[in-house]
Amino acid sequence: MANSSIQHYLKLSCHRPHFPDTALREMNSWFYAHSGEQKGPVSEEELARLAASGDFNPTKDLVWSEGMADWKKVAEVPELNLTRSNNPTPPNEAANQPAARPTSSHDPYQAPVASSYPTPENSGDDLPEIEPGSSPLGITECIDRAFTLTKKHFGILVAVWVIYFAISFGLGMVLGVIEAFAGGGVNQPDFSSGSSTFPGQQTGPSTGGALAVSAVTNLISQVVSIFLTLGITRFGLNFISGKPAEIGMMFGEGSKLLRAFGASILYWLMVAAGSILLIVPGVYLALRFGQYQHAIVDRNMGVFEAFRYSSSITQNNKMNLLGLGVLLFLINVAGAVALCVGLLFTVPLTWLAWLLAYRWLQHGPPALQSRGLLKDQFGG
Repeated sequence: MANSSIQHYLKLSCHRPHFPDTALREMNSWFYAHSGEQKGPVSEEELARLAASGDFNPTKDLVWSEGMADWKKVAEVPELNLTRSNNPTPPNEAANQPAARPTSSHDPYQAPVASSYPTPENSGDDLPEIEPGSSPLGITECIDRAFTLTKKHFGILVAVWVIYFAISFGLGMVLGVIEAFAGGGVNQPDFSSGSSTFPGQQTGPSTGGALAVSAVTNLISQVVSIFLTLGITRFGLNFISGKPAEIGMMFGEGSKLLRAFGASILYWLMVAAGSILLIVPGVYLALRFGQYQHAIVDRNMGVFEAFRYSSSITQNNKMNLLGLGVLLFLINVAGAVALCVGLLFTVPLTWLAWLLAYRWLQHGPPALQSRGLLKDQFGG
C-alpha cells in the first residue's frame, strides 16, 4: 500500500537516460523508479536482487532501458524476466554497478525530485507525471483516440450531453420568462389596435429593476453552467482514465463550485485584458491558463494553484493546443452543417479529445492507452 501511495508522487525525468559508450550498452542496463526516485543503471541480475530484497516492486515500479519509448512495468517488458535470474548479484557487489552521474539540469542520469504537484488519491489517474513540456502534444492521436471512444461508447456519452443541454436549456427558458415578466413594460396583445406586442415583450426602456433582475438571472445561469461543467469534467476524466464513471457525477462537484467560479472570473478578465492588446496576448493567456478548471476538478486545487499548474503543464505545447482547438472547432462546424445531427457525435468527440490532451500534458502518450474499466470491461 505504501508503494502504491508513493507511486502517485513519482515524477519521472523527461530526458530519457542514454548510454554514452558501448560498454554500458553491452551490459543491458536498466533504470528503475522506486520511492519517488529514478535509479540505475543496474543489470537484470541486480534488479532481480533488488526485487527479492524489497527495494524494487516488479508489479508497481517502472523500468526503462535504451530503445524503449516510455517507462513501463516489468510485466509489460517481455525481454525482462526477473524470475530467470537464478544467480542474483551478491549484495556486496552492488557497489560495483555504475553510479549515477552528478545531478545537473542537463544530466541524462539525473534522478528527479518528487513532483511539486503530487497526484492526490482521488485524482482519477495514477500514471506518473512527465516533465512539463517534455512530450509534444499528439493532436491527431488525441482526436483518433476520442473518435474510437465516442464510437464504442456513443450511448452513455450522448446521454451525458443530452442531460447537460436539457438542464441548461430548461433553466434558460425559466430564467428568460422571469426576466421578461419582472422587467415591467409587459403588455397584453392589443389586436383591436393592430399592435404586434405579445406577452413577455417589453415596449418601454429597461428600468433599474429590470437590469437588476437581468443581472441576477445571468449570475444564476453562469453558476449552474459552471456547476454542470465541473460535474461533466469529473465524469469525462474518470471515463478516459478507465475509472468508474457514472452520470450522477455530473452533480457531485459542488464543493469546488466557489473556487471554480472565482477562477472563471479571473481567467476571463485576464483573457479579455490580453485581447485588448492586439488579440495575441489574450490567445496566449487563454492557452497558458486554460487547463485551470481541469486542475480544480482533477487535483482539487485552489484558484491560484490551478493557474500555476496549468501554466506548468502547457509549457512548449501552446501552439499544439491552439492547433487542436482549431481542429476541434472545425469538426463541430462540420457537425452543425450536417443538419446539426452530426453534433450528436462531434460534441462528445471534441470534448473527449480536449480532456485527452489534458491527460497527455500530464503523462505523455501513455495517457491514451486503454486502462482500468475501459480495458477490462469495455474493451476500449
